[in-house]
Amino acid sequence: MIELLDRPLVRVAAFWALIHFVALGLISGLIFVLAHIPPKAVNLDSLILAVHWVYDLFYTPIALVRWLWPGESSPWVLNVLLRVLGSGLVGAAAAGLLEAANRGARSARPDKDRI
Repeated sequence: MIELLDRPLVRVAAFWALIHFVALGLISGLIFVLAHIPPKAVNLDSLILAVHWVYDLFYTPIALVRWLWPGESSPWVLNVLLRVLGSGLVGAAAAGLLEAANRGARSARPDKDRI
């Protein structure tokens, strides 16, 4: 396992997966806090809907993975594993996009040997 993390692409994927996992938890917590502010004090319905839209955007990869497990109820361990797997997919996609962008930038640079 440690040898696998020595590869730069795997480290970048793990970093982005961790960022996605933490951001999903923070957004969920923000929705919880905003929903518990009394509407008579401050009406935050539009803000809650906007934050929930961002949450849905972050939750989409997990929903796609959950689609593979049909059923009305599932064990809590499966929910945690699906959330980790969904964040891992986001991390792998982000690392792949960054690697492709870096390769494109490297190939666009002129070689010093040719000049």
